[in-house]
Amino acid sequence: MNAENNFAARLLDAGRLAAIARTCGLKADVSYYVDEALKELWRTRSPEEAKAIAERWVLWDAKGKPWPRMPPLENVVPFNRTGATKISAVNRPRTPLQAIRDWFEKQDEDVRCEIAGMAALLIFEGGNLLDFSSQEWCDHLRRWLSETGLPNHKIIGRALTFRTCFEYFSERRFTEAAWTRSQEAAVKILEDAGLAPNSEAASLAPIAQKMLETLPARKCRWIEVGKSWSKLVDTSLAPRALRVWSASYME
Repeated sequence: MNAENNFAARLLDAGRLAAIARTCGLKADVSYYVDEALKELWRTRSPEEAKAIAERWVLWDAKGKPWPRMPPLENVVPFNRTGATKISAVNRPRTPLQAIRDWFEKQDEDVRCEIAGMAALLIFEGGNLLDFSSQEWCDHLRRWLSETGLPNHKIIGRALTFRTCFEYFSERRFTEAAWTRSQEAAVKILEDAGLAPNSEAASLAPIAQKMLETLPARKCRWIEVGKSWSKLVDTSLAPRALRVWSASYME
């Protein structure tokens, strides 16, 4: 997660920490925790980067105390007192669903079809979708990821649903070890089929043979999918990233 997401997440936690402090009899308000986050920001980033991040997330009141950009105060002035700048619709950050859609479109066609098939089964609960073509699965998933007018909580709910289902479906494909186990299982089926032509293994032999033929290419492809997915989760789908997005989108 990048420095700005970490900083913004700390600001989002400031109110909760201040409430906890009050229950313990401490006089640490929201501003105190914002100030602590700023100190850490200036210790760990260059002055130019720290100032740019602070401008986007912090406001100072007339006494010079720092607050999150949406504090419950009427006398807050912008950083450097230059006037607050609202985020236009064009410049708003991508929603988590848009991030998933963009990532989905970057995968090759075979991977998209497998992902859409997973969605048809686990997210859309099968039904008539299982009788459709792979392309229809993809189109249905695209519409689900692109629906407009959804409130923030529904966008986050869909993003978390997709993440949970996709990782349940695909996580085992992201490592060399998992593909090695699949290869060993296919080889065992072929060996058993050779010893017993009328066995269950023999009926599975054509599937095992095809799996072995396509395994090297699929392994490379899915390991790369796993890397790109991990990067997407870190930047857009982790709980803190979702909270940061929700707060910034409401400005």
